[in-house]
Amino acid sequence: MNFRNIILVIFVLFALNLSAQENKYLETKAVIKSIETKRSGKTSKDIATVSFVTQKGDSIETVVELLRVPFLGSFKNVNDEITINYNVENPALAETNTGSFISKYGMYILIFLGIVLSLRTYIKARKKSYK
Repeated sequence: MNFRNIILVIFVLFALNLSAQENKYLETKAVIKSIETKRSGKTSKDIATVSFVTQKGDSIETVVELLRVPFLGSFKNVNDEITINYNVENPALAETNTGSFISKYGMYILIFLGIVLSLRTYIKARKKSYK
């Protein structure tokens, strides 16, 4: 194993360690108070202001990103009830289940894609060097 491969393995292990540090989230129901569409370049996001009650009984109002289908928008309306996950230590940090999936597995997906693309490039380069 050469020095370059050792460095690659260290970076992968470091990235996995960083993504493993998670806070505790609880699932609850929230009511949408308002929805705002934000545009940035070619992308659009639907941001909902929601209110919910924590496990301790505190009433919290915060914002979450809603799932948005291109050209159609969100299928949620004001006063709809949605399921969110909120941080126990800081209930103002909340996310929908879609956002939860991306935050939990997004780093793993990016690491996997990086490894696959790097291996493909590495294999092509090795084949060229043997010819």
